[in-house]
Amino acid sequence: MPISGASLFRSLAAPRTFRRHFTAFLLVNLALTGANIALGAPWWAFWPLAAWGVPLVVHYLIYKASTIDDAWVEERTAELHGKSYDFSHIADIQRKPTPEGTGRKVDDPPA
Repeated sequence: MPISGASLFRSLAAPRTFRRHFTAFLLVNLALTGANIALGAPWWAFWPLAAWGVPLVVHYLIYKASTIDDAWVEERTAELHGKSYDFSHIADIQRKPTPEGTGRKVDDPPA
């Protein structure tokens, strides 16, 4: 599937715009918190932090969702397949359940 110029530009610009947003968020809120500490007032700097933090989280989620492509999906799928566990032991337990009346649990080693 060919990549259009607009989507290529968007995928290249997305990390840069999010980093700028995050840097501005960090610098402004550090300055506000510093001013709040210097003035000794109750912690009013929380409100701009919270009000700007919500859109920042939304921007991050949009950024992460927009940077997912087929290569990432294939890589992630291969990684999850590599980490999959062997569940064949469950089929063995279902085929050979513990005999009733032995007092032995399924996880106990055989006597």
